[in-house]
Amino acid sequence: MASTDANILLSDQHSKQLLPNTVLELIFGAFGVSGNSIVLLMYTRFITDKSGTRYFIPILALVDLTGCVSSVTSFYLDNTMGYVYPSANLCKIMMFLIIISGGFSAHLIFAIALQRYLLICRPFGQQMTQAYRRIAVLAIFLFSLGYAAPFLKFAGLRETSKLYTEGNDTREISVSFCYFDDGSYGSPVMVPYFAALLLLSFINIIVTSGLYIPVTRTIYRTLSPFNRAAYWTNHLKNGETTVTSLDDQNTLSEIPRQDLPVMQSCPEPQISSSSSFERVTPETSQEDLTKTTNCSDSQNTVTICQESNRKQQTRRKLSIMFLLIIIVYVLSYLTSLVTQIYTFATEPNLTGYRLNIYALFLRINLLNHIANPYIYWFYDVKFRGELNKLCCRSLRENSSNIK
Repeated sequence: MASTDANILLSDQHSKQLLPNTVLELIFGAFGVSGNSIVLLMYTRFITDKSGTRYFIPILALVDLTGCVSSVTSFYLDNTMGYVYPSANLCKIMMFLIIISGGFSAHLIFAIALQRYLLICRPFGQQMTQAYRRIAVLAIFLFSLGYAAPFLKFAGLRETSKLYTEGNDTREISVSFCYFDDGSYGSPVMVPYFAALLLLSFINIIVTSGLYIPVTRTIYRTLSPFNRAAYWTNHLKNGETTVTSLDDQNTLSEIPRQDLPVMQSCPEPQISSSSSFERVTPETSQEDLTKTTNCSDSQNTVTICQESNRKQQTRRKLSIMFLLIIIVYVLSYLTSLVTQIYTFATEPNLTGYRLNIYALFLRINLLNHIANPYIYWFYDVKFRGELNKLCCRSLRENSSNIK
């Protein structure tokens, strides 16, 4: 049997072993492409972000969409055409897209963590303005491009030998597969390069987590029923405005200092709402006028307090949303990095379900490109509301067209 035919049969055997992994990755890819496409549609056409709180979301969705398509395509080719890969140039492009999209996404999440830290924990300090956010995106893109571009040179088809068994005959054949290193440059170049990439990934994970720890602590203080009263008393007593849960100085300026509530809970008016609108006659006593005025002030205080609480709840939900995004990023990337280090150290030879579990852990960073749109849907009230409006409008239009 010719060597090419043996390579095809060996590739088919490899494909059958990884069939569960292939099916799972295709399902993940479908969810990722549809979810990120919807996020891009909503944030470019239906949702306006005047404060800049959601500035990074559509950019992250575009990067995740690119990463999802490139990763799933590359994984599918590796699983189904592992030893008869179409071309070395395709391998280089796939590797480059995976690295730049993964790095871009990771560094954008770091920028999100930095923005939330400044908004939540340093609300009266220097914030990320529109100009700073644009500079950050450009810098992140150039930085990611800088360390991903070498893959266009390093990656390619790497040759190795595999045992091929046919009946009672077992022989060694030469095969080639797509790999980060095509073997042309050797350890003196590739080991420092990959070590630098791994170190950079770990540093990004540690710094991102470190920035969001104080944000998480602040969220816990504002949400915990045991700490809430003491927290608000300490931060709002005597008319002070050091409200760490408010993440936008422009929002603070909308509320007069003397109208900021002393406690989170709103005071309840003591008389019915209609009493404040009773007609004032010459016979009305000064005491009655005072009571009416006090009632009106109480209602104004309640309105201001309720509006403030609604804004605070929205900001807390956004902070929790970004916290979950960071948790998914950290867990998925750490799992993938640890598996890669294990691969470099041991070069495991696995088959069956162990091979599928190993491939899942190695590629679990794909989850970082998939999960974000569904986290947005669950926590971002504005996103969910606009999406519901769009769906209802589409259903009405379809219904009218049928009629």
